[in-house]
Amino acid sequence: MALLPAGGCIAAYRLGEFDILRPLGGSASPLDSACFPLLPYSNRIRNGRLHFAGKSYQLPLNFGDHLHSIHGVGWQSLWHVKQCSDNQAILELSHDGAGWPFPFDASQSFTLENSTLSHEIAITNRADVAAPAGLGMHPYFPRHGQAVLKAAADAVWLTDETCLPTERVACPGHWNLSAGVDIDGLLCDNQFEPWSRHAQILWPEKRMVVELAASKSLGRLVVYAPANEDFFCVEPVSHMTDAFNRAANGGDNTGTRILAPGESWRVSMTLSPRPV
Repeated sequence: MALLPAGGCIAAYRLGEFDILRPLGGSASPLDSACFPLLPYSNRIRNGRLHFAGKSYQLPLNFGDHLHSIHGVGWQSLWHVKQCSDNQAILELSHDGAGWPFPFDASQSFTLENSTLSHEIAITNRADVAAPAGLGMHPYFPRHGQAVLKAAADAVWLTDETCLPTERVACPGHWNLSAGVDIDGLLCDNQFEPWSRHAQILWPEKRMVVELAASKSLGRLVVYAPANEDFFCVEPVSHMTDAFNRAANGGDNTGTRILAPGESWRVSMTLSPRPV
C-alpha cells in the first residue's frame, strides 16, 4: 500500500503483482488515485449552494466547469502524516473554513493485516454551531479485462443529466446488483439504497476476488462505471446526493448527519482480497 498526502489518497494497493485498486496515474491528481476520502460530504451539492439551519452558503464550484460542488474539500486538501509504520498510517487534516463554512478536524487511518486493508475516516466539528456532515470512500477498481460486481441493493436513484437524483425506483434488471452484474455492460453513475454494506468484486479471468465491507452508517452505495475507461468505482457513502439541501426542504431519510459543536463521528471500510 502507498499513500499520497495531497488529497489524503491511497496511491496503490496490490496483492503481489495484482492491483486491487487502480494505481496512481502520472498526473498525481486525486482523481487519478486509487482512492480518495469523501468529506464533509459526498457527491454533489446543487449549484454549490448549501442551505442549512435557515442560512445559505455559496461553496466553490470545485470540479472544472461542472455545475455543482462535488465531494467536499478533503480530496483537495493537503493532509499531515501523523504516523507511519510498515502496516499502519494515520493522516490528519485541520480545516479552517475555506470552501466549507464549518471548521473541522479529520483523520484517516489505514491498517494492513495480511492482505486486508482497513480504512477509517473520522471527523470532529470544530465550529461553535451544529454542522451537517457526510462521509464516504471513493475507491477506483481496475477492470483487469472482465469484472463482476455483486451487492445486495433494493433500489436505485435515477438522475438528471448533471447527476442529481430525480426518482428512486426498484433496481431494473440491468442494474440488479444482487444477482451480480458484468461491469462492461453496466454503464452507471448512480446511487443504490439501501444496501447490505457488503459487496463482492470478482475478476474471473484473473481468479481474484475482493470483499468490500462498510460500517453501519455507510448505508448508500454509489457505483460509477463509465464507458471506455479501464476503471470503475464502488463507493460506500453515508447520505444521498444533495442530502443537506433536500433535508432543508423537508426531505426525510436523506442520511444527513448533524454534528453538535465538538462532536465526532467515524466510519470505516475494509477490502479483503483473495485468490479464487
